[in-house]
Amino acid sequence: MSGMPDTASLQLAWLADRFRAQAALGLHYRPDDADRARFHQLRRHAAELLACVDSRDVDLIEATFSKDDGLSTPLAAIAFWVTSADDVHLRRVAYLPPNQPLPHALTKAATRLQADTTPTRPVALVDSHELGLPDPHTHIAVYRVDSTLQASAIVEAWPEPATALQRALGQYQLDETRGPRVDAGTDPVPVNAEAKAICDRIAELAASGQEHSSDRYNVERFAQLRALAENTVVEDITYQPFESYELNPDGATTGAEVAIFDTNNRMLLVQRADTGQWAIPGGGCEVGESWAATAAREVREEIGLRIEDAIDGLVGVVDNRVITSEPTTIPVIAIFQATLRTSDLDFTLSSEIRDVAWVTEEQLSRLDLFAGHRAKITAAFGYRSNAGRRPRDAAAAVSHG
Repeated sequence: MSGMPDTASLQLAWLADRFRAQAALGLHYRPDDADRARFHQLRRHAAELLACVDSRDVDLIEATFSKDDGLSTPLAAIAFWVTSADDVHLRRVAYLPPNQPLPHALTKAATRLQADTTPTRPVALVDSHELGLPDPHTHIAVYRVDSTLQASAIVEAWPEPATALQRALGQYQLDETRGPRVDAGTDPVPVNAEAKAICDRIAELAASGQEHSSDRYNVERFAQLRALAENTVVEDITYQPFESYELNPDGATTGAEVAIFDTNNRMLLVQRADTGQWAIPGGGCEVGESWAATAAREVREEIGLRIEDAIDGLVGVVDNRVITSEPTTIPVIAIFQATLRTSDLDFTLSSEIRDVAWVTEEQLSRLDLFAGHRAKITAAFGYRSNAGRRPRDAAAAVSHG
């Protein structure tokens, strides 16, 4: 197939990617034999679903999926909007390797481009879904770089990668004034009859797991899988097979957190039930959701607040491996700002959260904060101070900070 993929084929590939991720997550947490069998069967169904829009053999797809190891989140990538010394604009993008901390990758890129300075915070966030790619879901932090090299020297030092991600970003119109994208993703996915039959088998599998699993977390996972599989509608669709793309790129895992402020410039912190320490809410990203949608979902799950419309700025993207010596399974974290117009709220705390509190910047020194969160919270207060308290000012800071 040539040109951009059609919407229906993309949506089916993204749905298969979500089932693939859930199978990997279920297997990662050491399930019992019954649940292990269910997650292996789910992986097979995910491969069957992708085979509807992928020219590769279903067994080959499943074999690739079987290489999934560890937590399954959208992958991290970094992109550079480069202005050369002769005022030519170029773009480069690469996955962030799992074993390379983000600041190290930024320094390496800046050295390669002979940039005036090493970029530290992105001007925007995009993802592979926005770019219209069927590839495994990827979150991309975009940085601006001024190079001291001529354009021809940049091309020699960093040849343009022959990847779908590079090609798509080369055509992407970056809007730096746009605030963080919080996608809902609740509309039914249109599928043809063949794909619907596969989704129905996934729903049956999930219903069995929901009823019989002895692991309460897997019961929740199966309930979510069942809802996802049932949220499909049959239409008369002829899928177009995709051109070849990489099924198993290597990238670091991603998460999102959010610094929630009230109009008195106080930040809402949560007290973790496991350690008793204070933190900003957040967690690992799920395949299929934007970086900002993760932040909103985690707040909803942890303390029962809906902040989708309150997220009004990007504090930055950090790497947990750099700001704490504690081991981490999700290193690359996007931190957002949200502003609530009132602090008189009713909280519904999950089992993971012991308490909540509104705190000023001056009160932080007296709190026992979770690993890495002092740096994150300090950065959020600094971002808010520089950006101002109005959402439009925060958006401007994201554009020009």
